Amino acid sequence: MINEIITQYKKYRNEYMENLKNEKNKIKRIKLQIPNILTRSRIFAPFILVPCALTGNFVLATVIAALLGLTDCFDGFLARKWNATSNYGQKLDAISDKLFAIGIAIPVLITNPILILPTIILETIIGSINFKSQIKGNNPKSTLLGKFKTTVLYIFLALIYLTKTLNIPLSLFGLTCGTNVLQLVTAVQYYLIDKKKDENKKENIIEKVEELKTDDEALSISPYKKQIEELKTLKESLIPNKAEEKEKTYIKTPRK
Repeated sequence: MINEIITQYKKYRNEYMENLKNEKNKIKRIKLQIPNILTRSRIFAPFILVPCALTGNFVLATVIAALLGLTDCFDGFLARKWNATSNYGQKLDAISDKLFAIGIAIPVLITNPILILPTIILETIIGSINFKSQIKGNNPKSTLLGKFKTTVLYIFLALIYLTKTLNIPLSLFGLTCGTNVLQLVTAVQYYLIDKKKDENKKENIIEKVEELKTDDEALSISPYKKQIEELKTLKESLIPNKAEEKEKTYIKTPRK
């Protein structure tokens, strides 16, 4: 199943690259690439933010996190505005968002593990539900609740960075609890949606089986009937008619 997901991702990427090659308008070609470039930039978040946190440079980490966070606001907007949406862009956006969230959370985990650990665990659960749904071919999509949860999560992480950057003694206990509750509800919602899709699949399979049962005779006879007709035609072509045989015999028999 994982191989199928990778194959599908490569297929979407190849389709995207093919569309770029076929686009003759240079300006439009650039516009098609900009949203995905913005999306792809978030993948590098862990490789930039973690070193900044380890060296104690939370000011730089906050600035970079804010800039990368803005790309999440503009990539989808620009893709819709310029008609640059694609299956490849959607898959890339999902991967980038998870890596960006991890990139922001790891520095906080290093400095304040108790505060951020439940958030990381719940976000991992949500990602696992979506990943399993993707493996089963249920094509998971973000809901309004999921998007709202992500927005609150980014605000929560941004405030943590600000408190560390500006040394503000701000209590984030209430926001932490609110974020975790939203994550938990989102995880339950995604699980129920995935379960519903599984049930629909089973119902469709049962309906198809019932259709096969009702038409069992036609399905069992028709293939053999076709083969029998083909054999008859072949036999007639190979064995000459009896009248023709008699005529040939009469012609070949010499008169006395």
